[in-house]
Amino acid sequence: MATRNRYYNIEGTIRSGFKLSRDYETLDFSFIKMNDDGVRALVGSRSIKQLKRLTINNNKLTQESGLAIAESKWLENLQSLKLYRNKIGHEGLKALAESDKLPSLKSLRLAHNQIGPEGAKFVAESKNFGGLTSLGLSENSLGDEGIKYLAGAQNLKELEILDLRNNNITDDGATAFSTCTNFPNIQKVELSDNKLTEVGENAMKSFLILNLIHKGIKVSDEGMICDLSNLGIGDLECDYIANYEGFDNLKHLYLELNKITDAGIQKISNSEKMKELTLLSLDRNKIGDKGVKNIATSSYLNGLTHLMIEHNDITDDGINSISSSENMSSLLRLYVDGNLHTDDGFDTLGNSEYLKQLEYPEFERDEVEIEMVDEEEEFEDIEIEDVEEEEILEDDE
Repeated sequence: MATRNRYYNIEGTIRSGFKLSRDYETLDFSFIKMNDDGVRALVGSRSIKQLKRLTINNNKLTQESGLAIAESKWLENLQSLKLYRNKIGHEGLKALAESDKLPSLKSLRLAHNQIGPEGAKFVAESKNFGGLTSLGLSENSLGDEGIKYLAGAQNLKELEILDLRNNNITDDGATAFSTCTNFPNIQKVELSDNKLTEVGENAMKSFLILNLIHKGIKVSDEGMICDLSNLGIGDLECDYIANYEGFDNLKHLYLELNKITDAGIQKISNSEKMKELTLLSLDRNKIGDKGVKNIATSSYLNGLTHLMIEHNDITDDGINSISSSENMSSLLRLYVDGNLHTDDGFDTLGNSEYLKQLEYPEFERDEVEIEMVDEEEEFEDIEIEDVEEEEILEDDE
């Protein structure tokens, strides 16, 4: 009873928490000593009915707190629940997974909570976690058994981020997960600090890039567009991009802000899947001169009208490979700012016999200047004739 009296003024604790967060949607009690009785009092208060984000880290919460949260009738607006470094265990997670009173929950973070493979099974079998976009179960003991349970989940279609760091997972578990098709929207699976070798790491990379490709595809009236910008993609992922069977009439490919080198762009340049491509964006990668040469000499990229290669460590040598390539004759726009080329290298673009259609960057051409001079001379002749006609009219008067 003494412990319960400590939270008799739970309304004051809630008001103080809302005041610190400066809104009525966030409560963070990570630095307040709160046990299961405190959580029970908290989630029993009508004052939290507008709560969207609840954090109670580094306390001694057990499965009783999980049960209390799961049974609360005031958390229908809760979107984020963080309970790092507690002891809710798989039974506490079971209560949350079976609760229908958390309909808005999108992010659940339960790192370091003594959760084993049974907890992963409860998550996988839950019919109430369909709205989750982020699930954190790092620093637990899921093992290969736990990640295999998750791989079989049928109701986590919206999940985008899965954090399973430090869970004693091996190549066996990672490979099993990489073959599942139940996570169409997942963008990141964090498996660091596990027991993976290159086999398991590459299996997960292939799983993620195929998911990212599928998510990045859009179909327009002009054809297929794939946006894979700013996703940490490297040369290994380029191999999957180059051989992706789902590309049908791919027109635009966006790969800017990644980690691609000449080795990765060589795979794309040699892919028949790219033969319909008209726009290729590679800004802020590391393709260098070799990468540009791969593009310029590719028989599958000769239909490019737009090429973006800004900030890629390209010198005059790389620029010259574009200027001297007949395969680049369809280019309308070329973006090369932020590279290592000189003005002399840049000027070769304007003097190229193949880049006659280039609209940007603009270059002055001799034939245009001659036409302008001819027009000016003709205009001057007309002005002289007009003056003579005016003088004749004045004499008649």
